[in-house]
Amino acid sequence: MNRLSLNFVNCYGIRKLKAELEFKRKGFAIYSPNGVMKTSFAKTMTDLAGGKQPCDLAFPLRKSVFEVKLNGQQLKSDEIFVVKSYDENYSSNEVSTLLADSELKSRYEAVHREIGEAKKALEIKLRILAGFGERSKENLDPIIESVFGDEYYDALFKLKAEIDSAVEESFWNANYKIIFDPKVAEFISDTSVTSDIEEYAKKYDELTEKSPILRRNFQYQNILQIQQNLETNNFFNAGHSLRLNDRNGSGKTDIDTDKSLLEKIEAEKERVINDSSLVKKFNTFNAKLKNKELQFFRDHIAENQHILKELRNPNEFKRKLWVQYIYKAREDFDRLISMYQIGKEELAVIVKEARSNPNDWDSVIKEFNLRFIHLPFQLVVVNKSDVILKGIAPSLGFKFVCGEEERVYAEKQKNDLLRVLSTGEARALYILNVMFEVYVRRKLNKKTLFVFDDIAESFDYKNKFAIVNYLQDVVNYDDSDFLTIILTHNFDFLRTIESRMICPADQCRMAFKNEEGIKLSDFKQSDIQNPFHRWQSRLAESVIQVAYIPFIRNLVEYTQGAKDKNGNDTADYLALTYMLHYKHQTEQLKLADYKKIFERTLLNVEFPDVDENITILSHIFATADQCLDASDGINLEQKIVLSMSIRIWTERYIIQEICKIDSSYDPAKKQAGQLIGKYKAQFSERAEDIDIMKRVNLITPSNIHINSFMYEPILDMGFDELKRLYQDVKSNLISDSVS
Repeated sequence: MNRLSLNFVNCYGIRKLKAELEFKRKGFAIYSPNGVMKTSFAKTMTDLAGGKQPCDLAFPLRKSVFEVKLNGQQLKSDEIFVVKSYDENYSSNEVSTLLADSELKSRYEAVHREIGEAKKALEIKLRILAGFGERSKENLDPIIESVFGDEYYDALFKLKAEIDSAVEESFWNANYKIIFDPKVAEFISDTSVTSDIEEYAKKYDELTEKSPILRRNFQYQNILQIQQNLETNNFFNAGHSLRLNDRNGSGKTDIDTDKSLLEKIEAEKERVINDSSLVKKFNTFNAKLKNKELQFFRDHIAENQHILKELRNPNEFKRKLWVQYIYKAREDFDRLISMYQIGKEELAVIVKEARSNPNDWDSVIKEFNLRFIHLPFQLVVVNKSDVILKGIAPSLGFKFVCGEEERVYAEKQKNDLLRVLSTGEARALYILNVMFEVYVRRKLNKKTLFVFDDIAESFDYKNKFAIVNYLQDVVNYDDSDFLTIILTHNFDFLRTIESRMICPADQCRMAFKNEEGIKLSDFKQSDIQNPFHRWQSRLAESVIQVAYIPFIRNLVEYTQGAKDKNGNDTADYLALTYMLHYKHQTEQLKLADYKKIFERTLLNVEFPDVDENITILSHIFATADQCLDASDGINLEQKIVLSMSIRIWTERYIIQEICKIDSSYDPAKKQAGQLIGKYKAQFSERAEDIDIMKRVNLITPSNIHINSFMYEPILDMGFDELKRLYQDVKSNLISDSVS
């Protein structure tokens, strides 16, 4: 037997919930009336499944506690799976697991993992080179795809030859993040700025061409790189020298020290950068950089003026710049390209093998089609093995057949399909993804606590029973390490899953909210399936005697009818109505009258010995007072008695108050709503009384017309709420004529 321990404090409105659920079977149901805890419980479990920490949204500073322990061990996030009532965007993360057997799955995931690790290593280098920083999470995929006009891996693969033959350019250390900032790009696109850049570039090229040693493709940055390499490798210290040719015919210059080479480099840099006409053009451009957001760009350009001429064609420069970054990180680039080529070939082999072994995918599709036979479409597998490097899974088609016509919606047309389907039919597609998840977890024998949150909500009955049958299978998988909690606020659904032994009665709970928090109360089978039959053994209790009144009236209505063949009220039905609704005749009815009707209606049930001279009214009120001492729980019978007493007390007060000013007033055919309307018209100044009457009219109607087929409303009613209302009615609605 498994024991699940729940301990929630301040979790999405759950002030406190502490419970132990003993799983003799794998299914547990929690019936939670609206507003008690179902949504909060599901949100808490969803957070835990996602590795997040639940909280209290209304009071975020409150400390939250969230413990879900199975046999003393805290469940891990991947051991909890919440199935919402509907999630249009949900799809199973386990698609690759369904492609083939576990061996192929391992190979498939290993290929992706190796490529992913190589991609991560390259992108760390590229982020540093581009100015984003080593710890940046900048997504480079869209940048690469935009710059090179192809999908990420295709773009890199096509660059291989270009990177192999690339050389280091003078601008390789330009900061992409700064230069191609959106505000900079907007600035540069201005036609006047473009003109300034073009003028600067022309003058820069002109000065470079006039230099004795510089060239367009050999600038001072290139010489500086040479100097740094020579110094690092002790070129001059070893007694070597180098010769610079003056192309203007001034002879040759021999250089034999680091210092003299640096001086030559600096002289050429100063000659170009400090040329008065070039300085003027740079200042013209620089003067337009007035926006504070452009200050980083200004500083970067000032230190690297040679970059400015590249900006006459920003898109071309962007491409040249990323080629340089990749060239500088070519070791990691080469590794990624190699892993990509090997992985692509391996994936092709996996796809081929998967095509010949499609049992998992087909099994789930077949199971879905067999269960949801009432859907207007059937699922078909459009492409089982279309699995490429990005992990695109086999896609589904939705086949509609109408006579001789047939149409298949592809998966990418799902939104079009959803417009065709009803709400319930659309929800069935969501269940398909749930089935994938369950199938995989079962296949891997993965320990899982499933939390089904009103999964059958909004389904029609045909497909609702398909869900019920599926739940029945899930809790009966002998070869799985599954446990299941089914949350519902639909009592009819609870009765269904209990009758199917998905969640036996001793594994059904009802959630209550009180001042301390949430309490889960035990159900008995008779509470769920037929409480009225169980009451027959408890007829000696006054609470059962009174609670039977609306049920007996219901039986009389079914067997005798409310009217006879002449259209007159049936005597028994009328008398029972006077026991539920206060009329002048109510005061004269005694327990003897009720006993006779009871025994005439339930022929094989003997009413207990009672003081038959007691009036039915005093018996109902005395029993209601006893109910105030009952502890919180399902309390079906106590809720019925309190509801009856509240209604009768209120109606008696209204009738007696109206009769004080209108002695001819006849309430015989007046419904409660009419009585309250009359009272409001006569006594509009009695605001407090009218507010109580509104609460009475809102809460009690369904509770006093209870029958064996529908008593969910009264179960949903909080017991404490009924007790408070009863006490408010007794305290405030008191007529002077009441003895």
